[in-house]
Amino acid sequence: MQSYDTIVVGAGPAGLTAARVLAEAGRNTLVLEKNRTIGQTICAGGLTVRDMEYVPKNIVDSEFNYMLLHTTKGSYEVDLGSHPVFTVDREKLGQWMAKEAQKAGALIMTASRVSAVDENHIVVNGEKIGFDHLVGADGSNSIIRKSLDITVDKTAIGIQYLSKTLRNDLEVFVDDFRDILVYGWIFPHKGFTSIGMGGKTGKGALMRRSLDMLCDRLNIERTRFEAARINIDYKGFVFKNMFLAGDAAGFASGLTGEGIYQAILSGDDIAKGILNKEYRYPGIKNILKIKNRQENILRILSLNRNIPQIVFNKAVPFFLKRRNLCRMINNKYNVV
Repeated sequence: MQSYDTIVVGAGPAGLTAARVLAEAGRNTLVLEKNRTIGQTICAGGLTVRDMEYVPKNIVDSEFNYMLLHTTKGSYEVDLGSHPVFTVDREKLGQWMAKEAQKAGALIMTASRVSAVDENHIVVNGEKIGFDHLVGADGSNSIIRKSLDITVDKTAIGIQYLSKTLRNDLEVFVDDFRDILVYGWIFPHKGFTSIGMGGKTGKGALMRRSLDMLCDRLNIERTRFEAARINIDYKGFVFKNMFLAGDAAGFASGLTGEGIYQAILSGDDIAKGILNKEYRYPGIKNILKIKNRQENILRILSLNRNIPQIVFNKAVPFFLKRRNLCRMINNKYNVV
């Protein structure tokens, strides 16, 4: 039976970051990706300034120093100041990260589906492969998480159209569509636009109708529809010699749905923890602190349907007139 120091399941941002760090340290590292093409995933492709510590600007589609915020009471131009937002093609990001991991020495195998997990080996396409450490970076439906008997009880859902209709502005819609708390977005890319919504799992049909209405109102062609469940149910990430990273661990924000930064940072931290048993995972601790703050906001917004109306129609316009206050709030809660 062939064996590796570390096997990473999933060639997304979390898995490829972990693989690169481990390979750079000389560890014999294998990455397994169930799809044939790396980077083909359902994602709006939004990055915050935190992501740019890890992502080169030459693969970015667009950079925005402002956004248009739409509420039921009006539209506002928001100066993002020192917190610009970027958009990136997820397949392009995945291909770049894969090349970096391979340059470091990691072996990447695509079309490799894991069917069984044991404490020291996995079964991939019917073949056993051994490991000293296993990193589950295989997304919201992680087979590694399932093998650890860790349920996923809290999820969100993101839906989007990848449209041929090109838009110039980064736009966010905060509204109470048909009595469901959701937010919408328009993320311009090179050659296409992501227009989508995020909200509670179980409200997908209502969200789809609301998204269709938004597309019709803005004359945006509904080209290709996508939907994905987002695991926000964090229940730990270290389980003896097995680790969960990114969406597999539930690190994504329940408030904004942001997950790329959490994936990269958790992959980096987990790799460092494998290399050094005394490592204290400062990056993951910071992720969890921000996640808790953001989801406290979400819990407050969900208490009563009148609360989002008050927040977005009265409080938000008030805060936007006071830039220093906006920056202070954003620095605490990392909304963008």
